[in-house]
Amino acid sequence: MAALLQIYRLGVLIAIAWLIREHHLRLRVQGDRPIVVAEVRVFLPAAHRLVADPGPRSGLVVEDAAGLRIGYAARTMPQSREITGYSGPTDALIVFDADDRVLGVAFRHSYDTPSHVEDVRKDFLFMENWNGRTWDEIAAIQSLADANIYAVSGATRTSECLAHSIGHRLRSAEGTSAPPSTTTLVLRWQDGVLALIVALGCVFAFLKKPAVQRWRPWFHFAVFLTLGFVLGDLLAQSLLIGWAESGIPWRTTPGVVLLAAAAFLIPWTTKQPLYCTYLCPHGHAQRWLMKVVPARWTLKPHDAAKPLLRILPVLLLAIVLLTSFLSLPLDLAGIEPFDAYLIRSAGTATLAVAVAGLLLSLVLPMAYCKYGCPTGLLLAFVRRHAGESRPGLRDGVALVFLAAAIALYQWHDPIVTWLASVG
Repeated sequence: MAALLQIYRLGVLIAIAWLIREHHLRLRVQGDRPIVVAEVRVFLPAAHRLVADPGPRSGLVVEDAAGLRIGYAARTMPQSREITGYSGPTDALIVFDADDRVLGVAFRHSYDTPSHVEDVRKDFLFMENWNGRTWDEIAAIQSLADANIYAVSGATRTSECLAHSIGHRLRSAEGTSAPPSTTTLVLRWQDGVLALIVALGCVFAFLKKPAVQRWRPWFHFAVFLTLGFVLGDLLAQSLLIGWAESGIPWRTTPGVVLLAAAAFLIPWTTKQPLYCTYLCPHGHAQRWLMKVVPARWTLKPHDAAKPLLRILPVLLLAIVLLTSFLSLPLDLAGIEPFDAYLIRSAGTATLAVAVAGLLLSLVLPMAYCKYGCPTGLLLAFVRRHAGESRPGLRDGVALVFLAAAIALYQWHDPIVTWLASVG
């Protein structure tokens, strides 16, 4: 019975992720977010009408009020949907003048963290580097560095995703391009560091010998600095939902995928909460703060109050589910503190959540981990527990989430129409 329960729990998460993936794939294939004239007018003020081009470029001919061709517009989706950044693909607009030279490039939609997208959008040196180049010149680019196109600091993967998406989209007009994310395994030093962190985390989780455990505090400190402030590759809802919506980018970010796989599969199979106990920088920060305040100054919630306190992460997961299916204008990175460790690109909301969680942990030990973390709740959901053989409350709640996901997938359009009428 215990084995079936574990299979059920992992199966629920996989089923919800599959529904999210299929929903967003359906939207992309059906041509969501079509280009409108107002977007093109930013670069071509005389634009009056967009005419579909049946040729191999599969873009839009831009005409003025007199019906004369004054430019051309193309979007990177769906041709470049397999090229992913940190969390997923990017849809960009490329506008050309009548001489086939780029007038400008703009983000239309991205599955990456909004603050990273904004960093790239505001980097005019990067965004305007395409201007003046012809379709064929961009299509011929094999190396971004050789073309003097360099990633934006603090948003490397997002900017590289945009650049590769543009190049692949323009090359695809000739049918000669294969997206790099589906053909090449990209290994960076960051992936090696993440693999080492996971391996050492397993050592401290499973080898309880004093000779090993005496190094654990130093490992926690190293993880706090490296995973938090240097790499910034923390598990979060924004990342997991991005993967569910657009696929797991194991070829471009294998280290992060390994980290996520270990975080879910190790507690599922061995009962060891690898990520939350040994790897999460925010968890380490809270544990250190516990040592600052004397125990007599801290609060201990009554047992009857604990279930009520644990409702918050459940509500946050519900918000995440609705945001994904209904495309709500909510930055999921802002409901968790993890992006705060990337200080240069952290948004106000994520900084506020991080600071508030740490301050609260001074009086309520491990407050965020216990009563506020939706990602931690998912990891705890799949974790095995000794002597557990019957479904509990969390299994019933998971079934409700699965039913909600099925309903949002099956009746998406009527729900959206109803919400629009209510609003």
